[in-house]
Amino acid sequence: MDKKTVILWSAVAVAIICCSAGVIWNITKGSKKVVVAPTPVFAPQGQLVPQFPTNLILDSNAAISGSYAINYSSITNQYTAEYDSSSTMPTLYNDYQSYLPKNGWNVTGSLTTHPTFDAIAASQGHNQLQVVISPYNKESQVTITYATE
Repeated sequence: MDKKTVILWSAVAVAIICCSAGVIWNITKGSKKVVVAPTPVFAPQGQLVPQFPTNLILDSNAAISGSYAINYSSITNQYTAEYDSSSTMPTLYNDYQSYLPKNGWNVTGSLTTHPTFDAIAASQGHNQLQVVISPYNKESQVTITYATE
């Protein structure tokens, strides 16, 4: 894995952790100021938030384990879905690598050399997409983050 890829995925991981914590520390003029991040709105268990594009769930037998939306501003929103799949990590990775370009997405990055997850980043105009595929029991777990601007 090259240095640029490590930095990119490290930055993504840090951003996710900061948003999950719900607090962003903003240091201005030597003092610490706490800015509370927007609160996620969760879908009922087993369902997707209404704004999540259902065509991004490639496994028709997927079990939705969680979904939420975050409204950052009047034009910037994030929709996330997590699902469990009986497909293998390589199968899901290949399915997304094939599906995305065929459906107007430009794959901007991918990572398959990490031992505990595969990841794909893509864009479509101002929309951004991240797909992370991890092992889960004897299955795979997929987390898709779709951001609109």
